[in-house]
Amino acid sequence: MEPEIIQRFLESVGQKADVDLYLRLFRAQEKESFAIIAADAQIVRTALDPFHFDLRILAGLGLCPVVLLGLFDAKDADRQATRVYDWLVEDHVPAKILSSSRGAEGATAAAVRELVHGGTIPLVSLEAARDGTTDGRFDILSALASRLGTRKVVFLSPTRGLEREGAPHISDVNITTQYERLLGAKGALAPRHHTLLRQAKGLLDEVPHRMNIAVVSPLALLRELFTVSGAGTLIRKGSRVESHSTFDAVDVPRLRALIESAFGRMLRPEALERGVERIYIEENYRGAVLLAPSPAGPYLSKFAVERAAQGDGIGGDIWTVMVREYPSFFWRARPENPIVPWYARQCDGLARYPSWHVFWCNLSPAAIPAAIEYALAQPADFEVEPTQSPGAPTA
Repeated sequence: MEPEIIQRFLESVGQKADVDLYLRLFRAQEKESFAIIAADAQIVRTALDPFHFDLRILAGLGLCPVVLLGLFDAKDADRQATRVYDWLVEDHVPAKILSSSRGAEGATAAAVRELVHGGTIPLVSLEAARDGTTDGRFDILSALASRLGTRKVVFLSPTRGLEREGAPHISDVNITTQYERLLGAKGALAPRHHTLLRQAKGLLDEVPHRMNIAVVSPLALLRELFTVSGAGTLIRKGSRVESHSTFDAVDVPRLRALIESAFGRMLRPEALERGVERIYIEENYRGAVLLAPSPAGPYLSKFAVERAAQGDGIGGDIWTVMVREYPSFFWRARPENPIVPWYARQCDGLARYPSWHVFWCNLSPAAIPAAIEYALAQPADFEVEPTQSPGAPTA
């Protein structure tokens, strides 16, 4: 891949730390599970230039998404697939057109698996299902995603994401807590987005594994895929978060394994014995927050999200529950931690030091010096201090 293309890619998505994080995650998964990207006729007609460039970048990184054509209107899907194919092969990007319909999902999935393992982008046309309904074609998508273990389905949109009348696009939708409100009159979604959200919920309900859905402009596809903050609308099932005041009802070995997975380091034996005020854990132990008491107020001692779940919105779910009950707290993070920019957006203030950044929310001015002193004085919790924490902020 040409150096100038790599440079343009890195510049287009923002921080290199984010890119490195997601590349590690994507490359650790099965190749066929990376993503399904649905592009309709309007995208192929008006935005093929940026979309094909993004596919070229992804292929250069060894990532081959499944491109699905004809999901909403299948009558010209073969022609759309041919146009995408022509643009890709002109740039020496391996691609192949496949056809799929109801009942053929197993064969399609097998062909997709073979293609992506060979470094070829599958272009799946649904024109063979043109006489069916949109719901029926979404059933084909669901079956493909289930068979491939797809981690993310991306709907390319002329807009930045799901939109409400007269309001900015919605950045995040938790289906568990927001679905009914967004579909109701008060949600005021555009008609097409109303339908898309309904279909998205059906997909998330039907696919047996954990999967996210994104609605994003093709101009921001790479930012959606490779940054913590994303660029469009992330639609996810949502997580149930448990709250505990002691470790009595907590599976401590499982919690320890979660933290070590997130940080990529072994915890010291005494790390979970230094006192705790509140523990928030996602029900499947994919994310957790530990708050400890301190003279300066609640101290966020651990915020961990399992590596395989980073980018799924689990951290945001836990954070939201925590700040409702603890609006005032403080924490620290290594300066090189890739999630530091996210913390900077969540906090009310921060102090930068060579080894640590100290953050706080809703602390009184008088309490801030003591909080900083306390955070900087805390002992290390890991056997070997991480040089870059992949998904958690504190020591």
